[in-house]
Amino acid sequence: MSKFALRHDVVIFVSGSKSSNGKALYEVCLRVNPRTHLVSTSKDIDVKWFAGAANVGVCGATSTPRWLMEEVADYLTRIENGKSMSFSKG
Repeated sequence: MSKFALRHDVVIFVSGSKSSNGKALYEVCLRVNPRTHLVSTSKDIDVKWFAGAANVGVCGATSTPRWLMEEVADYLTRIENGKSMSFSKG
């Protein structure tokens, strides 16, 4: 997770608020990249987080469904409309 977080300007960590594994992995990302944000759904995203970002990484806890991470990545693609961003699922 550390290497993943270092490769991106902003990291969106997708996890349920009650997931202890998610909280632990989020903390790992946050330690190496202070622009890491924990969300449960795309509704939790603040577009201000991406100011000046060239790339964004989307990852999640072991228990986070892949479809949910993809939904968040798709949402980010739509709201950033043409900005130079890349999305990775870790």
